[in-house]
Amino acid sequence: MPVGVVLAAGRGERLGPLTRNIPKPLLPVANQPVMSSGIACIRKAGIAKICINLWYRAEQIRDTITVMPPEDVALHWSHEQALLGTAGALKAMAQELSDDLIVVLAGDALVDVDLTPLLAFHQAVNAFVTLATMPVMAPERYGVVICTEDGRVQHFQEKPAPGAAMSHCANTGIYIFNPGIVELIPDTVPCDFAHDIFPRVLHEKLPFYAQPLRGYWRDIGDPSEYLLGNLDALDGRLALPTSVQLMGSNCIAEDAQARNATLHRCVVGEKAYVPSDCQLERCLVWPEARVPSGTVMTDCIFTTDGHYSVQQGAIVKW
Repeated sequence: MPVGVVLAAGRGERLGPLTRNIPKPLLPVANQPVMSSGIACIRKAGIAKICINLWYRAEQIRDTITVMPPEDVALHWSHEQALLGTAGALKAMAQELSDDLIVVLAGDALVDVDLTPLLAFHQAVNAFVTLATMPVMAPERYGVVICTEDGRVQHFQEKPAPGAAMSHCANTGIYIFNPGIVELIPDTVPCDFAHDIFPRVLHEKLPFYAQPLRGYWRDIGDPSEYLLGNLDALDGRLALPTSVQLMGSNCIAEDAQARNATLHRCVVGEKAYVPSDCQLERCLVWPEARVPSGTVMTDCIFTTDGHYSVQQGAIVKW
């Protein structure tokens, strides 16, 4: 049986103040931790064992996710004393991995995908590594993959300059590995798949393939992408748990006080408060946050320690 791995150790520094008190994998999307979307996708593929690496705000992640996994999922935690990188994290949890395939997802990616075709392809071509790609309009923001017509990976471009991209296929950070990948990763040395391990796989001419991903994927690494992920959830572009109910164009927690405010395409978290004289559009109100009376704003995130305007990928406190 394949084993799932969710990488959840990083700080999420590009999100600025949003990750000061909450780790990136727990950022709420439609009032659910973003990390829960990846766990659900792994479970839908029939994988019942999931290993998760932790470092930044490790106990906060563990306490939150432990009480809300899908049924019949066994979670195993790998606490890092220092950041080991994406590949180093896998090496550190090697004893929890089986002799079967390893399916890796980023804990900070918002996903609603079917991993079954990816697994089937990997086995059909006897790949050593298969990575999932997604077509993107702005390849300069991503690492892109260049491959042959049959999907064989040739090389990568990391955030190519505008107009210089050789591909529009972004590396989603979703990987399927044969168990032998662990032997290529050095012990106790921080290292990354994209920068350290994949060049070696290519150099040794091991079967390395890329395949388009079926479904929804978004990297919520900056404030604009995070806000857009929430709006996608409101617009029905990704499936939501049955516990999440939309109210018109909004997602409002049952115990939030916001029902008399004027809201359009907003997410309001548990115990949040939005006065009736407020007008919000495309805004996120985090759990327990309070919106000032009379606020009229678009594209804002309200947290318990600040109110932030999202402007072209940047976040500005107001």
